[in-house]
Amino acid sequence: MSGHEEFFHKIKYVAELVKNIPDDEEVLIFSHLDADGLTAGSIVFKSLMDIGLSTCIKIIKQLDESVINSLPSNREYIFFVDMGSGQKSLISTINNKKVFIIDHHQPELQELEGEINPHYFGIDGSMEISTSGVAYFLAKEINNKNVKLSQLAIVGALGDMQDRGERGTFIGLNSIIAKEAETAKILRTKLGLRLYGSESRPLIQCLANTMDPYLPGLTGDEGACLKFIKSLGIEPKKIDGSWKTQSDLSSEELRALISGLIKYLISTGLPSKEAEKIVGTIYIFPNEAEDSPLRDAREFSSSINACGRMGKYGLGISICLGDRNQALMELKQVIQEYRRTISRYINWILSNSESIKILSHVQAIHGGTTIDDKLLSPLLSILYTTKLFSRDKPIIGFSSSSGYVKVSARAPLELVNRGINLGLLIKDAAEKFGGIGGGHNIAAGAQIPLGKEEEFLMYLNEIIKREFDHFAPKVDNQEIHAIKRDGEIH
Repeated sequence: MSGHEEFFHKIKYVAELVKNIPDDEEVLIFSHLDADGLTAGSIVFKSLMDIGLSTCIKIIKQLDESVINSLPSNREYIFFVDMGSGQKSLISTINNKKVFIIDHHQPELQELEGEINPHYFGIDGSMEISTSGVAYFLAKEINNKNVKLSQLAIVGALGDMQDRGERGTFIGLNSIIAKEAETAKILRTKLGLRLYGSESRPLIQCLANTMDPYLPGLTGDEGACLKFIKSLGIEPKKIDGSWKTQSDLSSEELRALISGLIKYLISTGLPSKEAEKIVGTIYIFPNEAEDSPLRDAREFSSSINACGRMGKYGLGISICLGDRNQALMELKQVIQEYRRTISRYINWILSNSESIKILSHVQAIHGGTTIDDKLLSPLLSILYTTKLFSRDKPIIGFSSSSGYVKVSARAPLELVNRGINLGLLIKDAAEKFGGIGGGHNIAAGAQIPLGKEEEFLMYLNEIIKREFDHFAPKVDNQEIHAIKRDGEIH
């Protein structure tokens, strides 16, 4: 069988295990706090509730000993969602429980009976499918009517930045989910500017609210965005006096805006290849209201991520489960606070150069107690689009919490293509200093003891250097002669 066939065979097997859970059993789900974790946890929660199981969901930052020690004695069935595959040595200490793992992170040890992870089948969990996608296929196998949950799978995949195909499309199993959503008329796609809220907000607000990529001088400043739009010869208002949205622009205006934004991003130091990514596939949920922050799938994803990062877990779950009344009103307030907080952190970093440390093969931010550890991961992704940080080395973030240091790490795709695997490197470094860690080749995280940040960073710099040296192309003397003959480079 092919990898995909084996993957779906395992999905079918685990679905049967789930359907055989006795009705009188109480099920406990642990899921991660980011957009992928909240959507995946919601998918699993809804699919279990729909078959009559009494289910409780808890959202956590990290699967560690404290979580294992808190497991209630009256819950025999435990689901770990968007976590667990990289902590199986810890999970192995659980006694008298039936454990399910729905995950897409790089696994340790051997596969468990109730575990679904694409990596076991040669499927790249960092690019081709997120945990919400795995949860979706499981839910659909439990009940084919769950195809409607493909919307949440798309939101989760975008939250994990898995729109890695040409022009921001999905690849691998994610592309299958997108096609199923389009067939079910849950999803519509088009090519356009990937600005925040492009479906629901005036163009000025879209620019001011865009953080990926970060637009220096524009992000967070509607006045500057207004001047920028006018400088391109674009009238920001319609004849009736209302503000134009992206869809209101003429083809000539849209071309001027695209060209102007790409030139602007390049002028700030962003590589042209990255700047051009501001044009790509826009994912639209036509079943959401036109003025809703949930209509644009990326805005939906950012909104759910904001709920998790701001500690509003119940709100995020409620929205994923379909609440469009009071929850939606509260969501708008959370989004505003999230964006203000991220902007404050960026300004703090820009004005505190001592918080940045650059080594030969890594670059780091020391957030101390200033940066909330729940916000460290999205902050790093945004900072990679600024000229402060180079794209030729991974970026590491530290944030102190109660009794430990949270570590988050990101690497650009170019480094991953050269062979760098952050998940394995971070896991190695964390364990060396008495912590735990893991993740993907492109993004990873860890938890290490307080006071170990510098040693951790130096060690990580060294092992990344060894990785670079290992993957560097070998050139012998004969080849050097050929390259430099006649004093020219060929």
